[in-house]
Amino acid sequence: RFYYNNTFIGGSTMGIRFRVTGSEVADFDERSIVNAEFLSESPKDSNAKATDYGLGVKVWGRVLYNVGADSDDVLKLAKWSQIPSENADCYRVAEVTVVSAGSVVRKYVIPNAFVVEYSERADDVNGTGEFYIHIRQKKDNNAKVTVEGGYAGE
Repeated sequence: RFYYNNTFIGGSTMGIRFRVTGSEVADFDERSIVNAEFLSESPKDSNAKATDYGLGVKVWGRVLYNVGADSDDVLKLAKWSQIPSENADCYRVAEVTVVSAGSVVRKYVIPNAFVVEYSERADDVNGTGEFYIHIRQKKDNNAKVTVEGGYAGE
């Protein structure tokens, strides 16, 4: 597991970007994404490298209702989470990019992502909210997941 959050590291800001593409695009920048976790999971009872393993990402973010565009993208995630497995659009391309001091530390691309869990919370006092999405790669396409890093971010 690799876990990232938007914090200050050595005086520079670490940022996380999250993008989902398919029939529509949901795009989140450093202002919205709070934490991200990349998962590579083998069965707990395995004593050797298993052939039955899962790859996924968990993302926590802010819903910035007063900004407008962010809440539209969050709505797209909520709608994606409701697409049944019979519909091919339930699989989309998801990218998580971790940037520090202008360089891409990690970029995870999950080309056949589907939603495992999704939730939203709203705060009526501050006019903000939070969302959480847990996505996984379609298991028979695990080899298509890419992990990159160590290059200029912009």
